[in-house]
Amino acid sequence: MNPSSVVPGMPVPRKSGPGCLVQVLGALALGIVLMCAIYAVFAPWAFFMGGHFHIYPGWTGWGKLHSNTAGDYVLYVSISPRTGGRGTYRAVPHIGGQGLLCTPKGERYRLRVDGDFEKTSGADLQGKTAFLYAHNYSVLSGSTRPSLEFHGKWNNPDLVLDDHGSLTRAFDPGGVLVTNSHMRPYIQEVVPLTLHEGSRADFDAVCAALKTR
Repeated sequence: MNPSSVVPGMPVPRKSGPGCLVQVLGALALGIVLMCAIYAVFAPWAFFMGGHFHIYPGWTGWGKLHSNTAGDYVLYVSISPRTGGRGTYRAVPHIGGQGLLCTPKGERYRLRVDGDFEKTSGADLQGKTAFLYAHNYSVLSGSTRPSLEFHGKWNNPDLVLDDHGSLTRAFDPGGVLVTNSHMRPYIQEVVPLTLHEGSRADFDAVCAALKTR
Protein backbone atom coordinates (compact mmCIF):
# COMPACT_ATOMS: atom_id res chain seq x y z
CA MET A 1 0.00 0.00 0.00
CA ASN A 2 1.30 3.45 -0.95
CA PRO A 3 1.83 5.51 2.24
CA SER A 4 0.29 8.51 0.50
CA SER A 5 -2.97 6.60 0.04
CA VAL A 6 -3.42 5.87 3.75
CA VAL A 7 -6.42 7.69 5.16
CA PRO A 8 -5.63 9.56 8.40
CA GLY A 9 -6.94 7.64 11.42
CA MET A 10 -7.16 4.32 9.54
CA PRO A 11 -5.08 1.45 11.09
CA VAL A 12 -2.09 0.56 9.00
CA PRO A 13 -2.21 -3.16 8.07
CA ARG A 14 0.64 -5.20 9.52
CA LYS A 15 2.95 -7.01 7.17
CA SER A 16 2.74 -10.78 7.39
CA GLY A 17 5.92 -12.63 8.25
CA PRO A 18 7.36 -15.80 9.71
CA GLY A 19 7.43 -14.42 13.25
CA CYS A 20 4.16 -16.03 14.40
CA LEU A 21 5.05 -19.44 12.97
CA VAL A 22 8.48 -19.31 14.61
CA GLN A 23 6.88 -18.53 17.97
CA VAL A 24 4.44 -21.45 17.62
CA LEU A 25 7.20 -23.87 16.66
CA GLY A 26 9.37 -22.58 19.49
CA ALA A 27 6.58 -23.10 22.02
CA LEU A 28 5.96 -26.61 20.68
CA ALA A 29 9.65 -27.50 20.91
CA LEU A 30 9.82 -26.12 24.45
CA GLY A 31 6.79 -28.20 25.42
CA ILE A 32 8.39 -31.38 24.06
CA VAL A 33 11.65 -30.68 25.90
CA LEU A 34 9.75 -30.00 29.13
CA MET A 35 7.74 -33.22 28.75
CA CYS A 36 10.90 -35.26 28.18
CA ALA A 37 12.54 -33.65 31.21
CA ILE A 38 9.58 -34.59 33.41
CA TYR A 39 9.63 -38.18 32.15
CA ALA A 40 13.40 -38.36 32.66
CA VAL A 41 12.93 -37.50 36.34
CA PHE A 42 9.74 -39.39 37.18
CA ALA A 43 9.65 -42.16 34.55
CA PRO A 44 13.19 -42.91 33.29
CA TRP A 45 12.06 -46.41 32.31
CA ALA A 46 10.06 -44.84 29.48
CA PHE A 47 13.30 -44.17 27.57
CA PHE A 48 14.49 -47.78 27.99
CA MET A 49 11.48 -49.94 27.14
CA GLY A 50 12.84 -52.90 25.21
CA GLY A 51 16.19 -52.72 26.99
CA HIS A 52 17.87 -49.93 25.04
CA PHE A 53 17.80 -46.13 25.01
CA HIS A 54 15.51 -44.26 22.64
CA ILE A 55 15.11 -40.50 22.64
CA TYR A 56 11.31 -40.65 22.60
CA PRO A 57 9.75 -41.80 25.92
CA GLY A 58 7.61 -44.51 24.38
CA TRP A 59 7.60 -47.86 22.63
CA THR A 60 5.91 -49.42 19.61
CA GLY A 61 5.65 -53.11 18.83
CA TRP A 62 3.66 -55.78 17.05
CA GLY A 63 3.06 -59.49 17.38
CA LYS A 64 1.05 -62.43 16.06
CA LEU A 65 -1.63 -64.37 17.93
CA HIS A 66 -2.58 -67.87 16.83
CA SER A 67 -5.76 -69.36 18.27
CA ASN A 68 -6.74 -72.94 17.46
CA THR A 69 -10.38 -71.87 17.50
CA ALA A 70 -10.43 -68.17 16.54
CA GLY A 71 -7.70 -68.08 13.89
CA ASP A 72 -4.66 -65.82 13.32
CA TYR A 73 -4.44 -62.18 14.36
CA VAL A 74 -1.84 -59.40 14.44
CA LEU A 75 -1.67 -56.78 17.19
CA TYR A 76 0.12 -53.42 17.10
CA VAL A 77 0.58 -51.15 20.13
CA SER A 78 2.11 -47.73 20.71
CA ILE A 79 2.55 -46.94 24.41
CA SER A 80 4.04 -44.19 26.57
CA PRO A 81 3.87 -43.13 30.24
CA ARG A 82 0.59 -41.88 31.66
CA THR A 83 -0.50 -40.50 34.99
CA GLY A 84 -3.49 -41.90 36.83
CA GLY A 85 -4.77 -45.45 36.48
CA ARG A 86 -3.83 -47.86 39.21
CA GLY A 87 -0.54 -46.16 39.90
CA THR A 88 1.61 -43.07 39.46
CA TYR A 89 5.12 -42.42 38.21
CA ARG A 90 6.57 -42.97 41.69
CA ALA A 91 4.53 -46.11 42.38
CA VAL A 92 3.33 -48.48 39.65
CA PRO A 93 4.47 -47.35 36.18
CA HIS A 94 1.27 -46.66 34.26
CA ILE A 95 1.13 -46.54 30.48
CA GLY A 96 -1.41 -45.64 27.82
CA GLY A 97 -1.62 -45.41 24.08
CA GLN A 98 -3.25 -46.79 20.98
CA GLY A 99 -3.25 -50.00 19.02
CA LEU A 100 -4.63 -51.90 16.05
CA LEU A 101 -5.88 -55.45 15.77
CA CYS A 102 -5.90 -57.23 12.41
CA THR A 103 -8.28 -60.20 12.10
CA PRO A 104 -8.20 -63.28 9.83
CA LYS A 105 -10.77 -61.52 7.64
CA GLY A 106 -8.43 -58.57 7.15
CA GLU A 107 -10.59 -56.27 9.29
CA ARG A 108 -8.90 -53.76 11.55
CA TYR A 109 -10.06 -52.56 14.94
CA ARG A 110 -8.68 -49.41 16.50
CA LEU A 111 -7.85 -49.96 20.14
CA ARG A 112 -7.31 -47.80 23.18
CA VAL A 113 -4.51 -49.27 25.27
CA ASP A 114 -3.94 -48.87 29.02
CA GLY A 115 -1.83 -50.83 31.45
CA ASP A 116 0.69 -51.09 34.23
CA PHE A 117 4.20 -52.41 34.72
CA GLU A 118 5.67 -53.81 37.90
CA LYS A 119 7.27 -51.13 40.05
CA THR A 120 10.85 -50.35 39.05
CA SER A 121 13.49 -48.40 40.94
CA GLY A 122 15.04 -46.94 37.81
CA ALA A 123 15.21 -47.44 34.08
CA ASP A 124 15.41 -51.24 33.84
CA LEU A 125 12.14 -53.08 33.10
CA GLN A 126 13.78 -56.43 32.34
CA GLY A 127 11.77 -59.22 33.97
CA LYS A 128 9.12 -56.83 35.26
CA THR A 129 5.50 -57.95 34.94
CA ALA A 130 3.20 -56.16 32.53
CA PHE A 131 -0.57 -55.85 32.17
CA LEU A 132 -2.14 -54.39 29.02
CA TYR A 133 -5.83 -53.72 28.49
CA ALA A 134 -7.05 -52.94 24.98
CA HIS A 135 -10.54 -52.21 23.73
CA ASN A 136 -12.12 -50.81 20.62
CA TYR A 137 -13.20 -47.18 20.62
CA SER A 138 -15.57 -46.61 17.75
CA VAL A 139 -16.61 -42.95 17.68
CA LEU A 140 -19.65 -43.67 15.51
CA SER A 141 -21.14 -46.72 17.25
CA GLY A 142 -19.79 -46.24 20.75
CA SER A 143 -18.89 -49.94 20.79
CA THR A 144 -16.00 -51.15 22.97
CA ARG A 145 -15.80 -54.59 21.29
CA PRO A 146 -13.39 -56.28 21.06
CA SER A 147 -12.06 -55.98 24.59
CA LEU A 148 -8.76 -57.76 25.21
CA GLU A 149 -6.28 -58.11 28.05
CA PHE A 150 -2.71 -59.35 28.17
CA HIS A 151 -0.53 -60.50 31.07
CA GLY A 152 3.20 -61.20 30.98
CA LYS A 153 6.59 -59.58 31.46
CA TRP A 154 9.46 -57.85 29.71
CA ASN A 155 12.05 -60.18 28.20
CA ASN A 156 14.14 -57.58 26.41
CA PRO A 157 13.87 -56.66 23.64
CA ASP A 158 10.38 -58.22 23.60
CA LEU A 159 7.22 -57.99 25.68
CA VAL A 160 6.16 -61.61 26.26
CA LEU A 161 2.47 -61.98 27.11
CA ASP A 162 -0.61 -64.15 26.87
CA ASP A 163 -4.18 -63.06 26.19
CA HIS A 164 -5.66 -64.45 29.44
CA GLY A 165 -8.34 -66.13 27.33
CA SER A 166 -9.69 -62.83 26.02
CA LEU A 167 -9.26 -63.47 22.27
CA THR A 168 -11.60 -66.47 22.13
CA ARG A 169 -14.09 -64.60 24.29
CA ALA A 170 -14.10 -61.78 21.75
CA PHE A 171 -14.07 -63.70 18.43
CA ASP A 172 -15.65 -66.75 16.86
CA PRO A 173 -13.72 -68.91 14.36
CA GLY A 174 -12.70 -66.97 11.27
CA GLY A 175 -12.50 -63.63 13.07
CA VAL A 176 -16.23 -63.02 13.58
CA LEU A 177 -16.74 -60.54 16.41
CA VAL A 178 -18.90 -61.93 19.21
CA THR A 179 -21.83 -59.75 20.27
CA ASN A 180 -22.39 -61.35 23.67
CA SER A 181 -18.82 -62.01 24.80
CA HIS A 182 -19.82 -61.37 28.42
CA MET A 183 -21.90 -64.57 28.26
CA ARG A 184 -18.85 -66.73 27.53
CA PRO A 185 -16.65 -68.44 30.15
CA TYR A 186 -13.97 -66.03 31.35
CA ILE A 187 -11.05 -68.37 30.68
CA GLN A 188 -11.03 -70.47 27.52
CA GLU A 189 -8.01 -71.01 25.28
CA VAL A 190 -5.01 -68.99 26.44
CA VAL A 191 -3.13 -67.58 23.43
CA PRO A 192 0.55 -66.52 23.70
CA LEU A 193 1.69 -63.19 22.27
CA THR A 194 5.20 -61.83 21.85
CA LEU A 195 5.35 -58.15 20.95
CA HIS A 196 8.51 -57.33 19.00
CA GLU A 197 9.70 -53.75 18.74
CA GLY A 198 8.64 -52.45 15.35
CA SER A 199 6.78 -49.82 13.39
CA ARG A 200 3.27 -49.37 12.07
CA ALA A 201 4.66 -50.18 8.61
CA ASP A 202 5.83 -53.57 9.90
CA PHE A 203 2.35 -54.25 11.24
CA ASP A 204 0.72 -53.19 7.96
CA ALA A 205 2.90 -55.59 5.98
CA VAL A 206 2.14 -58.55 8.26
CA CYS A 207 -1.58 -57.73 8.27
CA ALA A 208 -1.66 -57.59 4.45
CA ALA A 209 0.06 -60.98 4.25
CA LEU A 210 -2.44 -62.41 6.74
CA LYS A 211 -5.36 -61.37 4.56
CA THR A 212 -3.96 -63.05 1.44
CA ARG A 213 -3.76 -66.50 3.02
